[in-house]
Amino acid sequence: MPNYRGHVAGGCIAFCIALAALNSYCTSGFLAVEWFMCTFAGALFPDIDTKSRGQKYFYGVILCLFIALIIKERLDLLAVLAICALAPLLSKHRGIFHHFWFVTLVPIGVWFLVGRFMPHLSDQLFFDMIFFIVGAFSHLWLDFYFVPTMRYLGLSKDKRGKFAR
Repeated sequence: MPNYRGHVAGGCIAFCIALAALNSYCTSGFLAVEWFMCTFAGALFPDIDTKSRGQKYFYGVILCLFIALIIKERLDLLAVLAICALAPLLSKHRGIFHHFWFVTLVPIGVWFLVGRFMPHLSDQLFFDMIFFIVGAFSHLWLDFYFVPTMRYLGLSKDKRGKFAR
């Protein structure tokens, strides 16, 4: 997908499908907004390895976490976060961040670690993780299945504005 708008649209559709499937667990509008933001983040996440809106938002969140960790004097966590923040800069586009196993295991790992140190958040973070993964899968589906299929069928325009085959 050449820009983020297609991934945002795909994430919105994926969110609606996931919300319909998990509607019985949604107890408030605020929770639905939280899940939408997780889906939105997941839909943009695979492109953090290239100059994109997803990367811009990712490093904005990282900056806020850096400031919070400095204020809390948690330099051990700051060092770990700094190493994690370098990973997108060291990988090629459509490398590790565009693998289904990666966008599944990273959120599960974060959920596991946070749930271990803050068990009272574990249930809430479980659903956040699910919606993040749904958003990330929508991104990968658009990149690897939808767009190539549209190109193959001749329903996608090339750079000159003509339908490509």
